Amino acid sequence: MKSKTIVLATALLGGLLLSTSAFAATAAAHHEATASLKFVNPAPAKVVSPTNLPRTFEGATVMVSMVIDEAGLPRDIKVVSTRDRQLTKNLVSAVAQWQFTPARKNGTPVATKVLMPIEVVES
Repeated sequence: MKSKTIVLATALLGGLLLSTSAFAATAAAHHEATASLKFVNPAPAKVVSPTNLPRTFEGATVMVSMVIDEAGLPRDIKVVSTRDRQLTKNLVSAVAQWQFTPARKNGTPVATKVLMPIEVVES
């Protein structure tokens, strides 16, 4: 099989924000304390599929860890759920070409670490 398509199995994870109002006495106090803390997760803008994956990887779901920088580019890409060298090499190479809308905190682009499941399906 010459190419496979990768499918984002779930939404990007990351950017979890611990409330600074954990001890707020009322719902209104909690809302007031957190109103200025707006976080928007990164989202895929351009996805490149790996090529030359053997048929044995079809249907596999692989967990990929990465940092998406302030420009929306993936960095420190690591495949964390497989030990197959060929699959790891092909996925890292493809994901390195992806582009994202960057995460934003209070409207400002920020780097964020994400853990993303990727499913390999036939194209």
